[in-house]
Amino acid sequence: MGIEENKAVVLRYMQEVINEQRLDALDELMAENWVAHNPGEPNGRENLKAFLGGMMQQMPDVHADVKRVIAEGDLVVTHTHYTTSKEHRGDDWAPGSGAVADIFRLEDGKIVEHWDITQFGVPDKSVSGNTMFGGGALYNYRD
Repeated sequence: MGIEENKAVVLRYMQEVINEQRLDALDELMAENWVAHNPGEPNGRENLKAFLGGMMQQMPDVHADVKRVIAEGDLVVTHTHYTTSKEHRGDDWAPGSGAVADIFRLEDGKIVEHWDITQFGVPDKSVSGNTMFGGGALYNYRD
């Protein structure tokens, strides 16, 4: 599969699995034996379903607002603003929100491996006055 197809798979994952909380979509988007590099996530698609299900019970309004998508070869990287309440969606200074760079590796149209770099507790101001998400071209993958 090409770069644009890989990006589409990852964006479907962000929308359908995270934002719509459709864990059944993992069957189509993720390899059964996917590999996790986040120390809090388990390997394997079925284990991830259980992990995400528990997370979504704790944070039922979790939302991924993808700001940027970068792809090369079999890798897709997203720069995403995660919020946990509907009232904070679209607010780059939202308290308790998180800035995440997710790195996905794909094979044959499925996600097979995942890494992430996470910063929770987005500050309510910055020395520069810039948010963690503004500037440059934005993808803005929002509801």
